[in-house]
This record gives sequence, structure tokens and C-alpha cells, in this order.
Amino acid sequence: MKAECEVVAKKILPVLRAKVAQSLSRDYGLQQHEISKKLGVTQAAVSFYLSKSRGSNTSIIRKFPEINASAKLISAALYKNAKEKKIKDLLCQLCKKIKNKKAFKAMMK
Repeated sequence: MKAECEVVAKKILPVLRAKVAQSLSRDYGLQQHEISKKLGVTQAAVSFYLSKSRGSNTSIIRKFPEINASAKLISAALYKNAKEKKIKDLLCQLCKKIKNKKAFKAMMK
């Protein structure tokens, strides 16, 4: 049996981080080192996200299109230097949206 948070951490968060990194780069023109500071990951991880070597699981995006909308909201908040609580609230909203979906329940098995 898997915990919901475990599935989110292993499957959803890498995709979300990649989408946020791509948005911060494309939409806000941030450099990799700036993105890494905002996301709390290494510059190398950001490089992987931007090159789509990591977090580019398209089947997850198809199952959970909410990730795209959340990534835009989170990247905007990060760009504006929102407080950590705001970012956590946005992440919690995403989890609440997806955890009742049939596709998420299938990932729990």
C-alpha cells in the first residue's frame, strides 16, 4: 500500500517542478541558477528539467492536466517572491484536485 503523499512525491512533483522551471525560463526569462534558487534544487536539476531529461512524463500530464495550470500559478508566485505558505497552498490545492481522480487512485495500487 502506498501513501498518497508518496505517489505525489515520486510521480507528480517531478513533473510539476519541470513545468514550473520551464515557465520561469520561458515566461519570465530567468536563468538556470535563478530558477534553482527559487525551486530549492540544484542548477543541474534545472538543466535536466529544461532539457526535458527529467520530469517530462507526458502520460502524467495527460492524466492530470491540472498540473499545467498549477505550474503557471506557482511560477507566477515564485517570480513575485511569494511567501512559502502561498506556494504550499497552491501545491495543496493541486493535490486536492487530483487525489480523487480515477487515474490517481490507479497509481495508488
